[in-house]
Amino acid sequence: MIKRIIHAKEFCKAADDISDRLDLSNPDNTYHYLLPNGVDSLKQAFGHDKMLAFNVFVWANLNDSGNYDAAILFIKDKGPRHGREIFSEYIWLSDNPRVGYKLFATAIKFARDNKFEYIQMGCSEKSPSRDKVKKLYNKLGFIKDSESYIAKL
Repeated sequence: MIKRIIHAKEFCKAADDISDRLDLSNPDNTYHYLLPNGVDSLKQAFGHDKMLAFNVFVWANLNDSGNYDAAILFIKDKGPRHGREIFSEYIWLSDNPRVGYKLFATAIKFARDNKFEYIQMGCSEKSPSRDKVKKLYNKLGFIKDSESYIAKL
């Protein structure tokens, strides 16, 4: 069941459940090259009721066993570079393409219903489904805007 997360306690449970399921604390995870997703950092940064109600939008899949197994998180981003509100994907984690797409479709519907003019998505180079995700973005009319690079100093 896809559910919007609007309370900090539930956000923290979802973060813990998904981290355990996808082994996010493992530095060899398949989501990023140098910096693994820090579950405690995510909870600290976004686990606030007011943020989850107004500026951070999270949907997660609650499975039949009562655990969250996938999530997508967007931020209302109004950066000075563009001067416009952008619905920006921050993290999208799922090991089930069907559930992952449902999360994505739910977020897109929310963005349209809430009159966002632009949506920004990303894709980790290390993701095993990177090519499929890029194809999906292209099929849905997204255009590549930029690339980012990271190095350890």
